Amino acid sequence: MAAVPTQQRVLSASPEERPELAKVVDLLAHLDTAGTRMTRLVGPDGESIVLPAPAFEALKAVVTGMAQGMAITLVPSGHEMTTQQAAETLHISRPSLIRLLEDGTIPFHKVGTHRRINAADLLRYRAARKEQQSAALRRVTEISEEIGYS
Repeated sequence: MAAVPTQQRVLSASPEERPELAKVVDLLAHLDTAGTRMTRLVGPDGESIVLPAPAFEALKAVVTGMAQGMAITLVPSGHEMTTQQAAETLHISRPSLIRLLEDGTIPFHKVGTHRRINAADLLRYRAARKEQQSAALRRVTEISEEIGYS
C-alpha cells in the first residue's frame, strides 16, 4: 500500500484537457456504485480491480471540479498547516490570519514558537465565512428588490 501524503496536493487541468475530463464526468455520472454493479478500474495490461464506493465518489468530485476549471486541493485528514499555508488557502495576508488565530476565531496550537492550524478547522472556518457572505449577498438582493432597484 502506498504511503499517505503528508502535504496538500493541488491538481488542475489545462483548458485543452477539460473537454476530455467532461467526457469522464459524463461516464462517471452513469456508473452505478450503489446498486449491484461495482465500478472497476482497468489497467493497461487488462488487469482490473473493484473501486470502493468512497474512492469512486472522491474520483467523481475531483474530476468534476477539474472539468469545471477548478484547482482541487487534496488535504489528508489531520493535516496541520503553517500560518503561511493557511493564509494562502483563505486568500488573505498572513498578518490577517494571525489576527483570526489570536482572537480565537480559528483554533490553533503551537509547536515551539510556531503556530499550526488543523486543516479541518481551517476548512470549517472557510465554509462558515462563505455561508455568511452568501447570506449577506442574499440580504442585499432582497433589500434592492424591496426598494425597486434592479
